[in-house]
Amino acid sequence: MNIYDMMKQLKGLQKGFEEVKESLRLRKEIVERDGVEIVFNGLGEILSIEVKDVSLKQDWERVKPVLLDLINEAQRKSRDMAKEEFRKRFGGLLGGLGFGL
Repeated sequence: MNIYDMMKQLKGLQKGFEEVKESLRLRKEIVERDGVEIVFNGLGEILSIEVKDVSLKQDWERVKPVLLDLINEAQRKSRDMAKEEFRKRFGGLLGGLGFGL
């Protein structure tokens, strides 16, 4: 394979990564516990946090650990989504490239 073909393949990979990234950005998931809801996307970005339980709004010390737990859960789920999307798109190729997915 010559350098031109390699560059062409790399550009294709780059385009594929960008498409997966955009797909993950648009994918939304919700985690909810104890009257608190977090909406996040496949990139792990928190899109909204809503406290539904009125008593929680009045008791920040009770809310804080719930929020932290939900944020960590959302980030774990978004990493799992990303791994799934990249595996579907690129198969075993990523492991060989050292992306760690």
